[in-house]
Amino acid sequence: MDTSPNDTDERCSLDQIFKLLSDTQRRYILTYLIETADQPVPLNTLVEHLNRRTSTNRERVKSRLHHLHLPKLADYGVIKYNSSLQIISYMEHPRLEALLQAGQCLGDGGTESDVSESNS
Repeated sequence: MDTSPNDTDERCSLDQIFKLLSDTQRRYILTYLIETADQPVPLNTLVEHLNRRTSTNRERVKSRLHHLHLPKLADYGVIKYNSSLQIISYMEHPRLEALLQAGQCLGDGGTESDVSESNS
Protein backbone atom coordinates (compact mmCIF):
# COMPACT_ATOMS: atom_id res chain seq x y z
CA MET A 1 0.00 0.00 0.00
CA ASP A 2 1.31 3.46 -0.90
CA THR A 3 1.51 5.64 2.20
CA SER A 4 3.08 8.69 0.56
CA PRO A 5 1.21 11.96 1.02
CA ASN A 6 -1.20 12.98 -1.69
CA ASP A 7 0.74 15.31 -4.00
CA THR A 8 -2.36 17.34 -4.79
CA ASP A 9 -2.78 18.23 -1.12
CA GLU A 10 0.92 18.98 -0.61
CA ARG A 11 1.11 21.77 -3.20
CA CYS A 12 -0.34 24.40 -0.85
CA SER A 13 -0.22 24.88 2.88
CA LEU A 14 -3.46 25.66 4.67
CA ASP A 15 -2.38 29.31 4.99
CA GLN A 16 -1.73 29.48 1.24
CA ILE A 17 -5.16 28.01 0.49
CA PHE A 18 -6.83 30.56 2.77
CA LYS A 19 -4.89 33.34 1.03
CA LEU A 20 -6.06 32.11 -2.38
CA LEU A 21 -9.66 31.84 -1.18
CA SER A 22 -9.59 35.26 0.52
CA ASP A 23 -10.26 36.93 -2.82
CA THR A 24 -13.87 36.84 -4.04
CA GLN A 25 -12.98 36.81 -7.72
CA ARG A 26 -10.61 33.86 -7.22
CA ARG A 27 -13.41 31.97 -5.46
CA TYR A 28 -15.63 32.54 -8.50
CA ILE A 29 -12.78 31.50 -10.81
CA LEU A 30 -12.07 28.33 -8.83
CA THR A 31 -15.73 27.38 -8.58
CA TYR A 32 -16.11 27.62 -12.35
CA LEU A 33 -12.87 25.75 -13.06
CA ILE A 34 -13.83 22.95 -10.65
CA GLU A 35 -17.24 22.64 -12.32
CA THR A 36 -15.56 22.36 -15.73
CA ALA A 37 -12.52 20.36 -14.59
CA ASP A 38 -13.06 17.64 -17.19
CA GLN A 39 -11.73 19.91 -19.95
CA PRO A 40 -9.40 22.91 -20.36
CA VAL A 41 -11.15 26.30 -20.34
CA PRO A 42 -10.31 29.06 -22.83
CA LEU A 43 -9.54 32.39 -21.15
CA ASN A 44 -12.35 34.12 -23.07
CA THR A 45 -14.88 31.58 -21.77
CA LEU A 46 -13.82 32.31 -18.18
CA VAL A 47 -13.98 36.05 -18.88
CA GLU A 48 -17.54 35.71 -20.20
CA HIS A 49 -18.54 33.67 -17.15
CA LEU A 50 -17.15 36.30 -14.78
CA ASN A 51 -18.71 39.12 -16.81
CA ARG A 52 -22.15 37.62 -16.25
CA ARG A 53 -21.54 37.90 -12.49
CA THR A 54 -20.16 41.44 -12.40
CA SER A 55 -20.58 44.89 -13.85
CA THR A 56 -16.84 45.20 -14.48
CA ASN A 57 -15.54 46.03 -17.96
CA ARG A 58 -14.73 42.87 -19.95
CA GLU A 59 -11.19 44.00 -20.81
CA ARG A 60 -10.46 44.81 -17.17
CA VAL A 61 -11.67 41.35 -16.11
CA LYS A 62 -9.48 39.73 -18.77
CA SER A 63 -6.45 41.81 -17.80
CA ARG A 64 -6.80 41.00 -14.08
CA LEU A 65 -7.19 37.32 -14.87
CA HIS A 66 -4.19 37.24 -17.19
CA HIS A 67 -1.85 39.36 -15.06
CA LEU A 68 -2.97 38.68 -11.49
CA HIS A 69 -5.31 35.83 -10.64
CA LEU A 70 -4.28 33.10 -13.09
CA PRO A 71 -0.52 33.48 -12.50
CA LYS A 72 -1.11 33.40 -8.73
CA LEU A 73 -3.24 30.24 -8.98
CA ALA A 74 -0.63 28.68 -11.28
CA ASP A 75 2.21 29.58 -8.89
CA TYR A 76 0.43 27.60 -6.16
CA GLY A 77 -0.13 24.62 -8.47
CA VAL A 78 -3.92 24.92 -8.42
CA ILE A 79 -4.17 25.46 -12.19
CA LYS A 80 -2.04 25.17 -15.29
CA TYR A 81 -2.24 28.31 -17.39
CA ASN A 82 -0.87 28.38 -20.91
CA SER A 83 -0.70 32.12 -21.48
CA SER A 84 0.28 31.86 -25.14
CA LEU A 85 -2.74 29.65 -25.95
CA GLN A 86 -4.85 31.29 -23.22
CA ILE A 87 -6.03 27.92 -21.89
CA ILE A 88 -6.63 27.11 -18.22
CA SER A 89 -6.69 23.62 -16.70
CA TYR A 90 -7.73 22.99 -13.11
CA MET A 91 -5.45 20.68 -11.11
CA GLU A 92 -7.39 18.59 -8.61
CA HIS A 93 -6.89 19.84 -5.05
CA PRO A 94 -9.19 18.16 -2.49
CA ARG A 95 -8.37 20.41 0.50
CA LEU A 96 -8.95 23.58 -1.48
CA GLU A 97 -12.22 22.18 -2.86
CA ALA A 98 -13.41 21.23 0.63
CA LEU A 99 -12.66 24.70 2.02
CA LEU A 100 -14.24 26.43 -0.97
CA GLN A 101 -17.37 24.32 -0.55
CA ALA A 102 -17.47 25.05 3.19
CA GLY A 103 -17.38 28.78 2.45
CA GLN A 104 -20.20 28.39 -0.05
CA CYS A 105 -22.27 26.44 2.48
CA LEU A 106 -21.83 29.35 4.90
CA GLY A 107 -23.24 31.65 2.24
CA ASP A 108 -19.98 33.43 1.49
CA GLY A 109 -19.92 33.17 -2.26
CA GLY A 110 -19.21 36.88 -2.58
CA THR A 111 -21.28 39.61 -4.14
CA GLU A 112 -21.06 41.26 -7.50
CA SER A 113 -19.61 44.41 -5.96
CA ASP A 114 -17.00 42.31 -4.13
CA VAL A 115 -15.88 40.84 -7.44
CA SER A 116 -15.75 44.23 -9.15
CA GLU A 117 -13.59 45.74 -6.43
CA SER A 118 -11.37 42.72 -5.72
CA ASN A 119 -7.72 43.81 -5.51
CA SER A 120 -5.55 40.95 -4.27
